[in-house]
Amino acid sequence: MSIQYPEKVYVELTTHCNLRCPMCLKFAEGSCIEEGDMPLELFKKLVPSLVHTRFLVLNGIGEPLLHPDLDEIIVLARAVMPPDGRIGFQSNGLLLHKKRALQLIQAGIDTVCLSLDNLNEQQTGTLGREGHQRSSVEKAIANLSEAAKAANRAIRIGVEVVLQKDTLHQLPALVEWAHMHGIDYIIASHLFSYDGTMAGQTLFNPNSYEATQLFAKWNAEAVAQGVDLTDLPSAQLRFSKSLSDSIVLRLGAAMQKEANEKAITFHFPNLVAARGDSDQRELEKQFHRVRELATDRGIELFLPPLYAHTDGQRSCPFIEEEAVFINKNGEVMPCHFLWHTCPSRVNQEPIHVKELVFGTLEEQPLEMIWQQPAYRSFRAEVKLNNYAPCWSCSAGPCVDLVNTSLLGANDCYGSHVPCGHCMWGIGWLKCL
Repeated sequence: MSIQYPEKVYVELTTHCNLRCPMCLKFAEGSCIEEGDMPLELFKKLVPSLVHTRFLVLNGIGEPLLHPDLDEIIVLARAVMPPDGRIGFQSNGLLLHKKRALQLIQAGIDTVCLSLDNLNEQQTGTLGREGHQRSSVEKAIANLSEAAKAANRAIRIGVEVVLQKDTLHQLPALVEWAHMHGIDYIIASHLFSYDGTMAGQTLFNPNSYEATQLFAKWNAEAVAQGVDLTDLPSAQLRFSKSLSDSIVLRLGAAMQKEANEKAITFHFPNLVAARGDSDQRELEKQFHRVRELATDRGIELFLPPLYAHTDGQRSCPFIEEEAVFINKNGEVMPCHFLWHTCPSRVNQEPIHVKELVFGTLEEQPLEMIWQQPAYRSFRAEVKLNNYAPCWSCSAGPCVDLVNTSLLGANDCYGSHVPCGHCMWGIGWLKCL
């Protein structure tokens, strides 16, 4: 049954930023996110609806510390939220000087999550002013800790990192560094390249573990018979089949038959691209060691999966958390994926995602928008998780079906929710 109010509210106070990070959606090729701030008077329209909010997250595509009324916004929210309700945001920390940190904590902030690119200052410096430098983050941590003591008020300080092949080796050192600086939690997310320019740096395998193991099994059988299963697409296209082609086709058919029997879906090019099983096993071992280290150091660690969730295990973290998203114009969206009209990618192919707006704070209170039949129906359908597995579809992506309507449906399953293309639903990305 749908609850009366959302429990987690994301508010994009600004889309301005003082950095230009290469992995950011805002700076991806083809992005057209408009810069601006949410007016204070518009935020005040939201305040009465925050009486049941458990977690208010004050950021989106932008640096919240650039908003001129951030302190007053926190004060207004704190005055009406439940006593155990939390207010937080993610930041690059460059503007968190001592006075600013004290002002925020006195206003009522509960948690600040600071972005960090690299523990190696020299390597971070190669990005110029585009990266989150360790020295800036360390200063911000020290200022927050000092301000919390001065204000006699507890605050949780976290660090957010984007996992990349070039910096993965730093993960154990990151946990030790976090312990040394009094960090409470670490949120790690995989790199997602919205325009494909950094795709080679991602560690995430968009295939499920089951699909990867299935491919490894049949490719090993192919090698034993003197052929390579990665030749399957070429063998299917050749008019005149060689003996090797016949063997590859027979093994490919056997693999597909087993996949059908076990309800395993896969996108064959993704299986080929991610066939480094030994690398994946080493990653699994490293993740296990880092989890143990974080537990030993008393740090809450959020590590993403290395493989996509299987079809039956997919779920939307935002719908499950009863979350809602509001942009700087006061428009209300259901999730991070549909928060902005922007470029994206599925299976190495560009797609275009459209924002999905259910209402605006200029016209209705948040709880009325939340209870609209169309919005309630959307949440109910997403919770069924019965939408197309686009990342593991042999024919994907169906570009024309992203947030459009074909005979009243959004995908080949007949679902009205455009969630099959979402990176959060398969475990690729993680948010505060």
